[in-house]
Parts: sequence; C-alpha cells; structure tokens
Amino acid sequence: MAQWYYQLGNEVVGPVSRDDLQRMAEEGEISPDLPVREGAEGPWMAASQVDGLFREPAGPIDALALDESPGSSAVEEVEPPPVESARSRARSPLSLRPCTDCGEMVSQHAAACPNCGRSFRDMSLAVPYGGEHPVPVWVFFTLLALAFIVASPLGIHWAVNGVATSALRDEGAASAIALLVAAIHTVSMLSCALLGGAVGAPRMAYWTGLLLGLFFGPLGLFVALAIDKRPQCPNCFSRLGGLARECPGCRARLTWTRGVRWY
Repeated sequence: MAQWYYQLGNEVVGPVSRDDLQRMAEEGEISPDLPVREGAEGPWMAASQVDGLFREPAGPIDALALDESPGSSAVEEVEPPPVESARSRARSPLSLRPCTDCGEMVSQHAAACPNCGRSFRDMSLAVPYGGEHPVPVWVFFTLLALAFIVASPLGIHWAVNGVATSALRDEGAASAIALLVAAIHTVSMLSCALLGGAVGAPRMAYWTGLLLGLFFGPLGLFVALAIDKRPQCPNCFSRLGGLARECPGCRARLTWTRGVRWY
C-alpha cells in the first residue's frame, strides 16, 4: 500500500495511508492547498490534485431525499459535507516557492527544505548598497539642479516681462505680472520636486524622483512611479526595501555593506 506524506507548517508528517488521508480530508483536518506527496521521494502537489481526495459538493438532486411511503410528500435534507475548521484554515500554508538548491516547492513558512535540507532562516547574506547613483552622477545633477532653480525663474520673468510690456505699454504692471508668474513657476517646480521624492521613496529612489519632478514637473512624477532602485536578495532575487534585516522571500538574514559608488 502506498504511503503518503503531507507538509504542515515547518514539518513533514507521515507516512500515512490513503484511507487516513481521505479521512482527514473529510473531517477538515487538511485543506485542498496543503502540499502532499506519494512516497518518500514523490513530487509535492496540492491535496486537491489527488484523485477522489476531496469530493465534489452534492448537486440539487442529491441534496434532497423523497420519502418512499405512498402519499407522503415529506422532504428530508441530506447532511451537507463537513465545513473546514477554523484551526485547519489558520495552519494552512501560504503560497509555495521553489527551493534554490533542489527546485522542490516548499511552503513560505518552512525553515528548511524537507527534500534536501537547505536551511532558509539560518542563512546570512551580505548585500552591498552604494546609494542610488555614483558620485560623479550626483555632482553633475546637483550642479545642474542648482543652475535650473536659479535660471528657470529668471528666464520666465524675462520672457513674461517682455511680452507684457509690449502688450500693456506699462512697465510697472508688466513687471508685477512677470514677478507673479515667476513666483508661481518656482512654487510649482519645488512642489513637483518634493512630490517626486515622495513617490520614489518607497522604492529607494527618493533623489531620483526629486530630480525628475524638478526638471520635468508633473510628467516626472509618472516617470518616478516606474523607477525601482531597491537592491535584490542574492539568494532569491526578491526586492529588498528600507535596508531590511530579513529577506521577505527566502527569510535569509541580511547584512548590509554600505559603500560609496564611484562608477
């Protein structure tokens, strides 16, 4: 008789017989997404993929049983299938992920791979992080941003003042209009820069989003939404945000090595 194993949290339970597995399914002790396998070396699969383990719910005809006595119209309801208990739902694993060593599908909560023994939580990895951009790029864009903040309002003031003077024939009114337009431009430029930084901050791209908002205005905000500067885990390549101490994908401990990027 084939022996079956199932994965419950961080442990592999078994062997159990096919009848025991069927009984646990009927009593709600195991859920359809629980990983099971046939034999010690068989592939893991969801319990719902085992033929006949979870029965289909009764149809409308099967749900009612008519009394066979003559002239009787009484209707007897068939007892519904057992409902999965709250305890079994609470201990059901989340989505599976592949082991980086053997490729077997393992629960996200597993501390080690049940097939090859690869430890996930005892692993410590060093992740280098040198900021969003190299130092020469920072110097160039800092000087460019300062020049843009100074030159852009002056250019707007000069252009508006020339147009208003020729249209109104009043230098005082033209100068006031040009000053107002330059002030509105400066406030909107700085506001877009701050909003761009706020958009890029969750993906560790604060300064990139700030510069995009400064130079390109509202269009730069949409560009900042598509930029992700978060480094990746060396083991499972999940994105790591905020210099996390643990990888959200493989649960490995992380040690950040901060450095300066010159290239």
